[in-house]
Amino acid sequence: MRNTIKILVFCVLLGQANGSSGQNETYLLPFGNRAALNPSFAGLNNNYSYHTGNQYYFINSEQTYNLFYASWDAYSDKLKGGVALSFSQGLISQRNISTSQFGASYSGFPIATKNGEILLSAGTNLGVGTKQWSIAFIDEVLTDKDDASSLPGKAFLRYALIKPQVGFLWMSEQFQLGLTAAVPYRFDIATDAIEPLEESTPLSLTLYLAKKMNKKIRDLYSRPFLLSPELIVFYHEEFIFSRLRMVSEHTNKTWGFFIQNDFTNQIHTFGGTLGYRNNYVRLNLNTGLGIPGLSDSNAFLCELSLHIIVPPFNYSKNYPWSPDKN
Repeated sequence: MRNTIKILVFCVLLGQANGSSGQNETYLLPFGNRAALNPSFAGLNNNYSYHTGNQYYFINSEQTYNLFYASWDAYSDKLKGGVALSFSQGLISQRNISTSQFGASYSGFPIATKNGEILLSAGTNLGVGTKQWSIAFIDEVLTDKDDASSLPGKAFLRYALIKPQVGFLWMSEQFQLGLTAAVPYRFDIATDAIEPLEESTPLSLTLYLAKKMNKKIRDLYSRPFLLSPELIVFYHEEFIFSRLRMVSEHTNKTWGFFIQNDFTNQIHTFGGTLGYRNNYVRLNLNTGLGIPGLSDSNAFLCELSLHIIVPPFNYSKNYPWSPDKN
């Protein structure tokens, strides 16, 4: 059963990747895919997970970002840790750049602490940056050869990217605290750049902090709903932002709100979360608007995502109510 689910989810991931269009280096971080924030979340609680969605961030007519993402993660008994595969594709409209990126990561090496456990993780992303497809088509088909090329230049393939990353996640009964560091290395391919890109910043940091608010009654968990606030802070020389989010998860529905601060563009967004759940399938919508008076422009943010989270099955025919010995 486990192998069947794993193969099915992996095939869906490949199908989505081959049929999608979109980016990454836009520095957009998904709302629902925690493994993209910290690779230590891969295979957490022995779950098999598939996440896919699309995030659209409109700042003004010149600055628009879009991110399609898909990821699969699971716990491997043979590797004694969690593994994750990811794909993302997106758009940086200001530079007419489209990016595509594949990633893989591993989470393991548990370290017991007095109040919890620390998981260490490592992975890497491989990507390419190309000229936006529609702009490239216009330059090749509808523009005369003697006319000047549109940004970023005439060549379609612009650069390649390697981004190793490491992370850790400390978990206790009350908190989750994690930090991820990524070091990008860009290799320029095109030599006709109209406006050359700046050199890649050697480091980006992502901080994740969440508080668990589960209620215990007589040593048993009472869970009519799960309420969990979380804070994300992302630092990069080109982009700095934070997101504070409060989500309430009920049996078949999810709702909440968030405040996102884009300090680079001076955009402060207030928005809400709505979701529906049916067994292992979850569908979430996160959308928000820039706060008038506090933001430099009337920005708009929206993400629609699909999540499939399958927990482990510990079932014995002889002792159906017995917990797993492992």
